[in-house]
Amino acid sequence: MRKPSFLLLFCIILLTIPYIGFSQDKTNQDRNQLNFFFDCEDCDLTFVRQKLPFVSFVRDPKLADIHVLVSDSPMGSGGRKYFMHFIGIGSQAEQNFELEFLSNPSDTEDDLRKGLLKIFKVGMLSVMAQAGSLDNLKLDIQEVNGTKADEMTNDPWKKWVFQIESGGEFQKEESQNEYSLRTEIRGDKITNAWKTRMEASYELNRENYYDDGERFTNKQNEQQIKADFIKSLSSHLSLGLFGEYSANTYMNISNSFSFDGAVEYNFFDWDESNRRVFSLSWAAGLRTFDYKEETIYSKMNEKLPFEAARIKLELVQPWGTVETSLEGRHFFNDFSKYRITLDSEFAIRLTKQLSVYSEIESEIIHDQLYLPKGDSSVEDLLLKRRKLATTYEISGEMGIRFTFGSAFNNVVNERF
Repeated sequence: MRKPSFLLLFCIILLTIPYIGFSQDKTNQDRNQLNFFFDCEDCDLTFVRQKLPFVSFVRDPKLADIHVLVSDSPMGSGGRKYFMHFIGIGSQAEQNFELEFLSNPSDTEDDLRKGLLKIFKVGMLSVMAQAGSLDNLKLDIQEVNGTKADEMTNDPWKKWVFQIESGGEFQKEESQNEYSLRTEIRGDKITNAWKTRMEASYELNRENYYDDGERFTNKQNEQQIKADFIKSLSSHLSLGLFGEYSANTYMNISNSFSFDGAVEYNFFDWDESNRRVFSLSWAAGLRTFDYKEETIYSKMNEKLPFEAARIKLELVQPWGTVETSLEGRHFFNDFSKYRITLDSEFAIRLTKQLSVYSEIESEIIHDQLYLPKGDSSVEDLLLKRRKLATTYEISGEMGIRFTFGSAFNNVVNERF
């Protein structure tokens, strides 16, 4: 009788491990304690477990009594507002509430993780109080005045926040060198009634290549000035006015101005935007172009009215996240000149151990009115001096994540 090969035995053991882990998890789930599933992509869970070694964190949401879901949204100050949702499961299904944490633009990673830990502690105490599990905890709480920040401070900037960013990079070797410089100035004022943003940027790129004493140079400049004014009309409806100036040597654009108005309707309440958004928007306006070189349509300048429509979906749920938008735009003078853009990101948990993720950016392009007349030289192609004709652009990433093993290991060991 032939003995089973080592490879066959190894495969049998490997396939058996997940089931062993599953049985172990089921046994541990019977323990008389609350289990928390901490669902936050950018949070430092190791830090939380170190500070709360008596709390049981599980790796599988199906084994949890409380699903802690963290999401965030940008604020007008430049910081972020974090929302921590405590979602009860099974016997704790009646527990469902949300806490908030506000970060500052200057906050370090340590400031952020301490702030998130603080609101988790508050939510955890509420959960344990409802479940009758506070007897073994020692509490030390300090109270501060609960007045809103807007009522406590005299803001001389009237909610305006400004940011100036400037920097550069370089790279050099024997046969080539390149450098780039970028400067950006931005001002934001965000209130419940209005969202105002103004920004200006300038970018310079230079590349030099040397071959047998001959130098090939690629020069690229890009500048942009934008102003956005968005009015909140109701909990679902918004209006916007947008203006933009741009110049881009790569796109053969010497000067371009754009003015448009837009309306947007969100089927969900905007107060829920940290968890879900499903919106439709429509915009119409005018765009003017001055070209550096004569285009393939024998134009040096033109004025083009346009319209655009977009549908957008964002979901942050216990089963995963989805962010996707589909936008179409065209010029009124020629409906054959249009562009369709699809942006999509999602991460979905399929089973206890398996999840899938994907990022896709794709465009159908039929509006390259700026393309310069004439053939591109070899140097233009290699150095990417100017945009080439294309009918589509696509990029993406996708994959799966498979995890198995103990779902109840709360031990933290950071040695080495």
